Amino acid sequence: MKAGTAVVPGGCASVGAGASENARTSQDLDLFPPQNPLLLDLGCGNGVFLAALAEREPECHCLGIEKKGYRVRQAQRRSSALPNAQVVQGDVGEILGQLAPGSVTRTYLLFNDPWPKRRHEVRRLVQKEFVQRLASRLVPGGSCCFASDSAAYFAWSRRIFAGAGWTVSDWLVPPDWPRTEFEQRFLERGVAVHRFSAIWK
Repeated sequence: MKAGTAVVPGGCASVGAGASENARTSQDLDLFPPQNPLLLDLGCGNGVFLAALAEREPECHCLGIEKKGYRVRQAQRRSSALPNAQVVQGDVGEILGQLAPGSVTRTYLLFNDPWPKRRHEVRRLVQKEFVQRLASRLVPGGSCCFASDSAAYFAWSRRIFAGAGWTVSDWLVPPDWPRTEFEQRFLERGVAVHRFSAIWK
């Protein structure tokens, strides 16, 4: 494996022994017991990846966060038979703010809006403040796995994570890795997908 390359941790037990014993959210969120590793799908869309992740990682609790109501309903239907999956509707930043510090093992930020025009860069989810908030919710050694079809947004995000003190490297996925609906479309069209994994110290 070349230097600067990382494979995402395969099992929840590998990270997160120091997770907070506090409740993971404020009282208006009904989530999972704090003793199990928590994985977040930030902007889970219709839940294709979330459901596959929950099936792949049965020892983990998988929480999808989605803003659009119709997508929340789609994701809930897809994950309804999986006891370790849950979907909540809301803004990613606001939901993160309701989670207890040190309560999250791993997060996935997959194909969120790249806002490609320069004047719209301030609307991108990945900003210095967002990355700092995300870090505060992770266990030591927790990670964020990022993927995008936009090379510009990929470079932007990688730079912000690295500048905030994260250890950033390439994210390699195995052939059987679950894909989001967007990624499936991109791969069918031959569109390149750019990935990195960022580990919080």
